[in-house]
Amino acid sequence: MKKSVAILISFISFLYSLTLRAAEKPNDSFIRIKQLGSLKVCSQAGFIPFEMKDNKGNWKGFDVEIMAAFAKQNSLKLEMIDTSMDGLIPALITGKCDMIASGLTITEERKKVIQFSDPVYTVVVSAALLDTHENRSKYKSFEDIDTKGTKVASHTGTAATLYIKSKMNQATHLQFDSQSDELNSVVQKRVQAFVEDDVFINQASKEMKIKFYTLFSNEKGDLAMATRKKDIELRDKFNEFLGEIKKNGQYEAIRKNYF
Repeated sequence: MKKSVAILISFISFLYSLTLRAAEKPNDSFIRIKQLGSLKVCSQAGFIPFEMKDNKGNWKGFDVEIMAAFAKQNSLKLEMIDTSMDGLIPALITGKCDMIASGLTITEERKKVIQFSDPVYTVVVSAALLDTHENRSKYKSFEDIDTKGTKVASHTGTAATLYIKSKMNQATHLQFDSQSDELNSVVQKRVQAFVEDDVFINQASKEMKIKFYTLFSNEKGDLAMATRKKDIELRDKFNEFLGEIKKNGQYEAIRKNYF
């Protein structure tokens, strides 16, 4: 009995070591993707203007157009997979998709488990309040919202949420599972402000026809696509493509469609 248990433990240890080596060893995922003819990309629809769906369910947005161009250049079918923000990285790591394209901010914490492409856009962490005389009088700077009695909202899993947790300790922080919920929390006056990036706030203001009073922090964020750490060739292929479209004007043409 003891011998059987020992053999079982040894076998499990052997499998575990193989798993670790496989995880650490760079692979040829790009070759596999080319063979399958499909590029699977995880994204959360609703992050205006980076990724969204029209009323027919078709994907569109800044990130989506870039990924579509990347897929086309490599003769691949683009398959967008709608994934919750906090589920993006787990979905990538477990192989449900090949890449993340979801306005993901590069952070040191995320770099521990995934690898990022070169930056595709830069945003500023900002706070949006209803544009009222009271708010303009009470809140003069971003720091003014970090006070006791002030409630701020954010979208779970975003860089804005990380910023609030690391830099703000006085205001009451409420997290929501969708950006529409965090927006509504301000419109319905359940909170004084929601924290997001400046691009999303501008786009939300246009879409909802609501004028927001915006305060800017000193925190900038580089947004990028992501791959598994071992998928070095896939990451490099995308970076090469990104460099090409920035030189030939295709990137600028896509950017002008959304910003």
